[in-house]
Amino acid sequence: MRPVRIVFLAMCLAVVSHTAHAQTVAPRANGEQDWHVTIYPVLAWVPLDIAIDVDIPPIDGGGGGSGQILDSQLDGAFFAGVTASNGVWRIEGYGLWTSFGGDRPERPTLEIDLDLIYGSARLGRRIASDLYATGGVRRLAVDYDITLGDLPRLSRKPGLWDPIVGIGWHRVRPKVEWHAALDGGGFGAGADVDLGASLSVDWKPIPHFGLTAGYNLLYLKISDSLASRHVTMKLTVHGPIVGFGLYF
Repeated sequence: MRPVRIVFLAMCLAVVSHTAHAQTVAPRANGEQDWHVTIYPVLAWVPLDIAIDVDIPPIDGGGGGSGQILDSQLDGAFFAGVTASNGVWRIEGYGLWTSFGGDRPERPTLEIDLDLIYGSARLGRRIASDLYATGGVRRLAVDYDITLGDLPRLSRKPGLWDPIVGIGWHRVRPKVEWHAALDGGGFGAGADVDLGASLSVDWKPIPHFGLTAGYNLLYLKISDSLASRHVTMKLTVHGPIVGFGLYF
């Protein structure tokens, strides 16, 4: 029995050794099949321009009006994201919370406070070198407070689901990554219009850690019914983003 045990143990060691060798070699032969994950724990977005237009139609003989803020302010923002790709498929998820507003002292006076929370999830398929066609959804939660002239104050918290389609360009190298994306959606299913665009570069000076910087733009046109009024609001926000990434 002892020789059998020795032979059996030798066979087991040979199988384990062969398996370990295969696992070591396989990723090199099929590098594009490996999944690479990037986490952006903090992305600071600093909008250079915030534009908000409001249109409130008259109703039952009452007044209506429209206006655009002249003075804007940013109260705070938090941006984060995660991506995963194997070279053919690419999965992206981003979240944003921001609070801003503005006013116009000219008649009719306008005051707006707006909190925006959105999360997006996209799946991309490579259609050419570094080029991806994408599709997904964006969840919008808007908390707005509008005072226009002598009209009653309007406050509401609508939540919207937007289908989105777009295109992305992602060039990944050991030390530097370039990313650009353009997507649009809404189509009346949630927002009337939902457009987003971004451009960024990641510099990875050491393994698993890098710095990222770029530019982000968001445009929303939202229609909402409140107190028998069909309120239309257009929001445009754009500015630089900076942060860091963790790469695995």
